[in-house]
Amino acid sequence: MGTFTRDGNENRMRWDRRTSGFMEVWYATAIHRATGCGVWFRYTLTAPTHAPAFCELWGFVFDPDRKRNFAGKQRFGIDRLGAPNGRDEGALVRIGDAWLSETHLEGAVARGERMLEWSLDLDPADRCFHHLPARIRRRGERAVSAVCSPNLSVPFRGSVTIDGETLAFDDEPGCQSHRWGKRHPFTWAWAHCSDFAEGDAVFEGVAAKAPLGPLRPTTTFLYLRYKADDLEFNELRWALLAKSRYTLPTWAFTARTDRWKIVGAARASIDDFVQITYVDPDGTPRYCANSEIGDLAVEVYRRSGNGWVHDGSLTSRGTAHLEFGATERFEELPVAF
Repeated sequence: MGTFTRDGNENRMRWDRRTSGFMEVWYATAIHRATGCGVWFRYTLTAPTHAPAFCELWGFVFDPDRKRNFAGKQRFGIDRLGAPNGRDEGALVRIGDAWLSETHLEGAVARGERMLEWSLDLDPADRCFHHLPARIRRRGERAVSAVCSPNLSVPFRGSVTIDGETLAFDDEPGCQSHRWGKRHPFTWAWAHCSDFAEGDAVFEGVAAKAPLGPLRPTTTFLYLRYKADDLEFNELRWALLAKSRYTLPTWAFTARTDRWKIVGAARASIDDFVQITYVDPDGTPRYCANSEIGDLAVEVYRRSGNGWVHDGSLTSRGTAHLEFGATERFEELPVAF
């Protein structure tokens, strides 16, 4: 079991509809290149430790012109959660009238008089990316949560409509991921980009401080698809050597293998973030600052003898997805909900 798997069931619902103290989310992000807008959709279910289970639908638009910005969510009773794992007309998860399958996601969220609707097709990837190394994947799932990207970099086609204006998606770059478990890390930084100025490359990375027994280490897991090669800095031996510094609005990182090294940073303008509240099943809040229109720069080096030689640069302006999480509110931002 390595960084990538091809089981075909990585998106399946993990919740058994009985267990409390559990959370699960399917989420997708994409860039609409014509307008520069980024979108973010979440299909979530939560089974609190001491309260009835519920499910929610979240939707966001990030506009570099800030005219179309939108953040909304809708909560449903657990009776509005459809049959899991493709038994509901192919849906992996259905919440009310919204649903997500291996090839489609659809939904609508209102906030006041405003409305966000989406109907998007995607071509499923032939392999699933796992953020955590295989050796600690089960341990991470039991202690905190597991995360994977069944569709790490795929084209999205269809439409997103915000307040009556339709944005047509024609093979726009996007990602679809799946998280499940008991809680969020104490703090984290996450970034993704599959639309670099230099062409075909994919970056996915997360750094997190999470409880592992009596320790609370910050560990960095990075991956780069570069010149058709998989640079897997998230293998355990390399993840333990990787370094991160993250404070809103910037995450700086470095990692290496025996053949490759990367040094990079992701950031976004404070005005391009939205702050929302995640609540763990035990009732503990986590504060999330997210932007889907961030910047990312990565410098790539290859091993040459006993040193490193610069091999290339990757740059993204407004097409990177970026998130920070913490136990305390980010004072720079209002809380949307």
